[in-house]
Amino acid sequence: MIDDKLLYENLKKYFGYDTFRNGQEEIITNILKGEDVLGVLPTGGGKSICYQLPALIKEGITLVISPLISLMKDQVDSLVEDGISASFINSSLAYDDYIDSIRKIRSGNIKLLYISPERLENKFFLDFLKELKVSFIAIDEAHCISQWGHDFRPSYKLIPSIYEILGNVPVAAFTATATQEVREDIIANLKLKEPYVKVTGFDRENLTFKVEKPSDKMKFVKRYLKDHENDSGIIYASTRKKVDELYKSIKKLGLDVSKYHAGLSEDTRVKDQDDFIYDRKKIIVATNAFGMGIDKSNVRYVIHYNMPKDMESYYQEAGRAGRDGEASDCILLYNAHDIIINKFFINQTNNPSYKKYQLEKLQTIINYVNTSKCLRAFILEYFGQEAMDTCNNCSNCLNEVEKTDATIDSQKVLSCIYRLDQRYGSRTVIDCLKGANNKNSREKNLKDISTYGIMKTNSENYIRNLIGTLIADGYIRVSGSTYPILRLTEKAKEVLFEESKVYVNYTIREKEDLKEKVPYIVDGEDYDEELFNHLKKVRLELSKKRNIPPFIIFSDASLKDMAIYKPRSEEDFLKIKGVGDKKLMQYGDIFIAEISEFIINNRKY
Repeated sequence: MIDDKLLYENLKKYFGYDTFRNGQEEIITNILKGEDVLGVLPTGGGKSICYQLPALIKEGITLVISPLISLMKDQVDSLVEDGISASFINSSLAYDDYIDSIRKIRSGNIKLLYISPERLENKFFLDFLKELKVSFIAIDEAHCISQWGHDFRPSYKLIPSIYEILGNVPVAAFTATATQEVREDIIANLKLKEPYVKVTGFDRENLTFKVEKPSDKMKFVKRYLKDHENDSGIIYASTRKKVDELYKSIKKLGLDVSKYHAGLSEDTRVKDQDDFIYDRKKIIVATNAFGMGIDKSNVRYVIHYNMPKDMESYYQEAGRAGRDGEASDCILLYNAHDIIINKFFINQTNNPSYKKYQLEKLQTIINYVNTSKCLRAFILEYFGQEAMDTCNNCSNCLNEVEKTDATIDSQKVLSCIYRLDQRYGSRTVIDCLKGANNKNSREKNLKDISTYGIMKTNSENYIRNLIGTLIADGYIRVSGSTYPILRLTEKAKEVLFEESKVYVNYTIREKEDLKEKVPYIVDGEDYDEELFNHLKKVRLELSKKRNIPPFIIFSDASLKDMAIYKPRSEEDFLKIKGVGDKKLMQYGDIFIAEISEFIINNRKY
């Protein structure tokens, strides 16, 4: 029999919430019943509580398998801040700390133990597991076990090997982005027994999705950062070289910026990651090696400088914005070169079925950047969720778009590729069409080609994006083993012989009347921005003293709640979202005093 009262008491006491989010209570109840579970909840949808709360109620210790060693300390620190006994074991621990962790776990005082899947290769650790009374196994980022998932990690295949060692305890697996195909793969590979499956939906109402096609991506980024200099954000780039270039350009603007990619030393990566998480730096530029498991709640924007290889990667990375429920931007900067590079890398694989699968995935995100329909609806429908036709909170819904016939220009592009013997990439094709008089043009004698200069009045960005549209529509394919080369498909004849037309979309203007409806306000109420900013400074000072990330103390959403309701007693402070008994005891007096003093000094209320 599940004690509902106990569930809600623990929810408030440890996590500071009065009600469960969609799907949480059902998942927790099934875990407490001893069932296997697969939970698919969006980033910021409260996956962690789904296994942390039952871990507090069930006898014994819960084994949490998480893919990122670098973030385990923050995850455990956050739990300890909430008054929950937790520990982790990974390769970052010094020997003395490792022995101390083992001792604490053996004492029976730890409720949650975090490990990476690679730890399961360690015979000593497996012998140690046999000593423990494990209540259930929680598996975070479960899509890592699926070969069809976007972050396949072979070490996840080791997980079922420990079931018998632990007495076949229940297994609860969680992920944020998984299509039906990936969900079935997770269930099969983790050997879940008739699991309770809960898919809560993928919609993140506070996120504004945008696709931009600027002629100069760097100019766009600089302008955006200038307009959002007080906000925290992530900029993703596809290569280490591009990360380094962006980092240098942003640093020249005088902005606090970190960078992260696999080419940096581990010490540098850890420092740069911590600078971002601890709010010492507002911006981080990174490859997709950064971000999985990042629990920083006040990320206000995620910019993809290059188009990712599939929708799963994009939605998971974009979903790192706005975990606190506040309005945040997810911007994808696109040009045709992104398609060329992605196709080039996919073509390097020798597995025909995997190549076909990846090309299909790539085609979907190509369709996303070129669609004229609601971007949110496109995303939700891809993940199998019904959606309204318009959301009034994406660039397609907020912009007025005009469809233009680009068939004649398309014929010029296709003819140029043909007359260049289908031997070159987009750079040479554009140089020829623009009539460029540069080194590349002279070396290849482009002046001798009949299509030389026939699009000299068109911008390079227009031609590049038109090439992207022709690739997306299947008229051009990308090949080449060393460099990407543009070739015509059989379908190209349809355009060349005027059997098919090609259309491109132009943004005429933003729909200002819709933009006014977009601001996302906590609980429908406005807040005192001056007080909110003051409380952020208080939080930052506390985080420095305690050497923990600011969001572990309180999220921006909690601070905004304080800036709405201005609590001046312990009773009122406990009503704030995210305030439980431990947070009240640790920080209540400090924040109540700061709020009271602020009100007096500003003669408000």
